[in-house]
Formats: sequence, C-alpha cells, structure tokens
Amino acid sequence: MSPREVQRFPPGFVWQHALLMITFTVLAVTGMPLKWHWWGVIRAMGGYEVVRWIHRASGVVMLGLGLVHVAHALWHQVRAGRRGGLWPSPRDVRDMLHDTRFLLGLEPRRARYPRYSYINKFDYWGAFWGVAIMAGSGLILWFPRLFSDFVIHMGYIAHTDEALLAVIAIFIWHLYHVHTYHGRPRLNRVWLTGRIALEDLKREHPEEYDELVRAGRLGEPG
Repeated sequence: MSPREVQRFPPGFVWQHALLMITFTVLAVTGMPLKWHWWGVIRAMGGYEVVRWIHRASGVVMLGLGLVHVAHALWHQVRAGRRGGLWPSPRDVRDMLHDTRFLLGLEPRRARYPRYSYINKFDYWGAFWGVAIMAGSGLILWFPRLFSDFVIHMGYIAHTDEALLAVIAIFIWHLYHVHTYHGRPRLNRVWLTGRIALEDLKREHPEEYDELVRAGRLGEPG
C-alpha cells in the first residue's frame, strides 16, 4: 500500500508561506483604509500614525522574508539537485494552450501537469513580482525627500494599484486554484503541513506522481 500522503514542500517553505500570508493580510488590512481614506476604520485601529507604522513594519518583514526565501530556494534547489523547477518554460505555454482547448471542448481532458504547473508558476512569480513592486514603491513613499514629485506620484500609483490587484488575485485566483480547482473534494492542507494526499497528487500533478512510482518512493500503488 502507498502512504496516504507525500511530502511536497519542506518545513522551511511552509513557515515562509505562513509568514507571507500573515504579513500580506496585515498589509491589506492596514493599507486599504489608507488608500481609500476610511477614517472610521483607521481610528478604530488606533489612528493614522499607528496604522501607518504597522503597515511599514509589516512591509519590512515581507521584504526580509523575500530575501530569505531567495537564498533558501537557491540552497534547496542545489541540495535537491532539481533543474527547471519554477522557472517558466515552453512546456507551460503548451499546457496552457492544451487547457484552453479543453475548456473549449476540443480536448477530452486537461494537460498532465508535472511538479509545478503553469498555474503554480503564475502564483509564484506573481507574488515575487508583487513583492518587488510593493517594496520598491513603498520605499519611495516612505522616504519622499529622496525623490522627485514625478517619481513619488508614480510610486503612489504603483503601490496602491498593485496592492488592489494583489488582494483581488489572492482572494479570487489563488484561493480558487489552491482549494477548489480540479474538483478537489477537500481543502488543500499542503500550506499547513507541506504534505499532499496521494490522490490529490495523482489528479493534480500526474507526471510527478508517475515519477515517484517509478522511483519506488510510493511503494505499491494503492
């Protein structure tokens, strides 16, 4: 019998995701009232200065987390000996076109995904790009005396609009694809434990499942 679950992500990545989720939530809760001037909400959270400093502190933590993640991801890739991974590839375009044909009724089934599908990569690089934009524009707004009025204005637009886009992407795109895509019968717990149920792995990442079976890491298929 195969084990019911298999380790998909190491504990370090699970903790990084948890911290990213916490800091993102704090940034959204403090940032949206500042963007839209919801003074009642701002007063309820302690006032403008309190909200602003909570927002900035969370931003610093997220920026630090991003730097730690880059170092950890590179170390883990070298240690694991994997190549490709989350880097975009021509395979992603082919799978995306295949899924588009599937949605149009021109293919009998979705593409067979490897360890990381183009959807996973979109999530990952969207977050990576978002953190870079938010950090850069946030530092411009934090230290306006160092920049021209034009740069400050562009920084404000980039910061607030990217923040709104990120909130929409997380609560609509990301949560849907993580928890309900592929007709999942249960909530995805990989973000809590780093482990994925074998039936979910077989359905969502069939090529990785087949590789693990061939390598004898799952025992006899159940």
